Amino acid sequence: MSIEETDIVVIGMGPGGEDAAGKLAQAGLHVTGVEARLVGGECPYWGCVPSKMMIRAAGLLAEARRIPGMAGTSTVAPDWAPVAARIRDEATDSWNDKVAVDRFLSKGGHFVRGRGRITGRGEVTVDSAGGPRVLRARRGIVIATGTEPSVPPIRGLAGTPYWTNREAIETEEVPWWRRCPGCCPSRSPRRANSSQGFSAGRASRCGPAPAPSMPAMTAGSSP
Repeated sequence: MSIEETDIVVIGMGPGGEDAAGKLAQAGLHVTGVEARLVGGECPYWGCVPSKMMIRAAGLLAEARRIPGMAGTSTVAPDWAPVAARIRDEATDSWNDKVAVDRFLSKGGHFVRGRGRITGRGEVTVDSAGGPRVLRARRGIVIATGTEPSVPPIRGLAGTPYWTNREAIETEEVPWWRRCPGCCPSRSPRRANSSQGFSAGRASRCGPAPAPSMPAMTAGSSP
């Protein structure tokens, strides 16, 4: 197996890794970025950027509901579809990082798609789609692997469909219990039953719940 020489290997091309790799490449170093998922990481694809689109949409609905009694009349009909479309079209490119990869390459960087691991002094082995690749860093290795969503050790959760922030951002359909906030307290995710998806409770104005096809619980993400 041949060894590929480089000055710096950056393992993890999230917000921190991409920035460091780009600046080092612009400074004239031979930099190889390694990323198994998406260049740019959590923020542009599952965090800061798309979540603000969600918050903005909710804010617009809230503002429209304040019009009656203050500035006229309004009829508000929430629709998740345009929000989901904006996230795909304007924020994430449907979770395609070609623009981000090209941006890094334009700064003089080199990119390897795969999961990197340190296998020796100054050596990183990348498990790529084309097989293992060995990178030899002459100057150093930057470890910027980032985080994964944290799944709490709740009994029964492992066998229950649940969401992290990533599934919440990617969804194209709002879960049933979110379509009727305020009138279905017994169907809140806090009362979710791990075996049935939703807990039994008092009747609501919305009628009986449909068979749950969406996750019953959500898990937070690590900071």
